[in-house]
Amino acid sequence: MNQIKTGAFISERRRAKGWTQSQLAEKLGITDKAVSKWETGRSMPDLSLFVPLCTLLGITLNELFAGERIAEENLKEKADEVLMEVLASWLGCDKWESKECDTAPYNVLEVENVSKLYENVPAGREMGNNSVLAVNNVSFRIPHGSFVGIMGASGSGKTTLLNLIATIDKPTNGMIRVSGQNIINIPEADTAEFRRRHLGFIFQEYNLLDNLTIYENIALALTIKEVPKKSIRPMIQSLSEKLDISAILDKFPYEVSGGQRQRCACARAIVVSPDIILADEPNGALDSRAARQLLDTFVMLCREYSATILMVTHDVMAASYCDKILFMKDGEIKASLNREQENKHAFFADILKKIEWIEGERYGVFEAVNP
Repeated sequence: MNQIKTGAFISERRRAKGWTQSQLAEKLGITDKAVSKWETGRSMPDLSLFVPLCTLLGITLNELFAGERIAEENLKEKADEVLMEVLASWLGCDKWESKECDTAPYNVLEVENVSKLYENVPAGREMGNNSVLAVNNVSFRIPHGSFVGIMGASGSGKTTLLNLIATIDKPTNGMIRVSGQNIINIPEADTAEFRRRHLGFIFQEYNLLDNLTIYENIALALTIKEVPKKSIRPMIQSLSEKLDISAILDKFPYEVSGGQRQRCACARAIVVSPDIILADEPNGALDSRAARQLLDTFVMLCREYSATILMVTHDVMAASYCDKILFMKDGEIKASLNREQENKHAFFADILKKIEWIEGERYGVFEAVNP
């Protein structure tokens, strides 16, 4: 049982009901501070509140402990799994066990030995028997609330890897889990629904609908997720203030700057509380000032909204905002680099050194210095 995941689920269901933290607290006869602690993963509800909380939110106890909706066909299997997790959490690790209790943060994304082989790749005008191993035995994990970047030159496999995680493509072999769910087993007909409920997307070209206002573009994501109509406007207004786009909500995408459109895309992605946000070269169409504003926004979303972001980029400046960088070449993860306590300038320099070591030349220096 993971407090952070359970807290995020409580937050999602509360907002789906159209309630504020104070309103939920009032219904349970507790303080809104207690609800805030649950939703940020700092504590769990008291035992006496489990049943009334589930009744109010319209969920089962198993779903509360699992931190997610459980499909009816998976109920028995998941219920047994959740029960064992709860018992282990309450009883603690066996003191005779040699291993320590697992205190690592919850991993939102787990990629294990993933490969993608494309066969019969066209050679010129003819269909050849060529095969391309775009992703080769890649493994990594991304903890909740972190900002991770994947760097690599064109053709390194980073976009293919992102498409596999996004369920747009399926790997040849390996395992991909999002919040514990093996997405490889999701039927093709259900992938769109999975993306709507669990993934957020930010693209280089914004992908906003020009015939809708900024407000309507954001609201559309909530409407698709069946959020009650009365709670949509307060959610958008609160988030738009954080992202400094509240003054342009009634404008159309073509009436605002590229940076404002991209912050609208950020609002659309985060407002539905996705498990992870996938960003594909998000600052590629922005000038240097707008790019820095966007990256500052990403950092704020991780810090204040506990967002988890995976960003594909070839820009060293953008990568310097991340907590961790994975370096791809020839379909493989060649190295990784953790930011630790370094500032952006020091991390920027370390990224350049790592790229130089991997590529054997000062790849990307001109672009990084002149973004």
